[in-house]
Amino acid sequence: MAAGSGVPGEIGGAWWAGLLLGLAQLGLFLRRGLGSRVLRDQVMAHTQSQADALFQQFLPLADSIARGIAAGSRVIELEDARQVARMQLWLSCRQVSEPASAAGYLRRCIKGALLHHLRDHGRLVRVPRRQHEKGIHPWAHQSLHAPMPSGDHWIDQLEAPEQPGQPCGEGIEALLDRLPAGQAAIIRLSVLEGQSLRQIGAKLGISAMSVQRRRQKGLAALRAVLA
Repeated sequence: MAAGSGVPGEIGGAWWAGLLLGLAQLGLFLRRGLGSRVLRDQVMAHTQSQADALFQQFLPLADSIARGIAAGSRVIELEDARQVARMQLWLSCRQVSEPASAAGYLRRCIKGALLHHLRDHGRLVRVPRRQHEKGIHPWAHQSLHAPMPSGDHWIDQLEAPEQPGQPCGEGIEALLDRLPAGQAAIIRLSVLEGQSLRQIGAKLGISAMSVQRRRQKGLAALRAVLA
């Protein structure tokens, strides 16, 4: 009886030991899953903060390239060139994995975006008013073979080299076209033109909080596309 009475105790002890082991393994699994998710979130946050820092660092470079392109062309106005350059900078900063070599890569992407903008959207240019008054048609084509102030030709500048493994990505407008019109407009006004949430809200007739929510959704969608 003594030996028999000990069996249930041994079975019960083994059951409790198995239960405790299972709970320990479950806890380890949950901790690993939670840890990997936290690590992933930390990496994403670091990548975003790095991209934002790069954007602020190279914003003067983007504006400088835009001024140079606009000054040498009748095709694109300075403000349009600045917007194209800034948007390409913002997109390209999210593709940078090595900040130390970012300058050359970003320069190529910005210049390439501007030159492609000239090719795709700038074939027709406005003729000066004085020439129009002389009977010349108000619109005329600017040849891509025309010389730039530097002596180079526009057509030779259209294909900007890309850094291997770091493509400049889709065109700016193609990416924004994926977004709802309201989100795309808010990103253009905030990222490109630097307007405040209140200014954008006043233009669109919505609250600053609504502007912020739509902006965050739009930027999150763009990040997902670029990921």
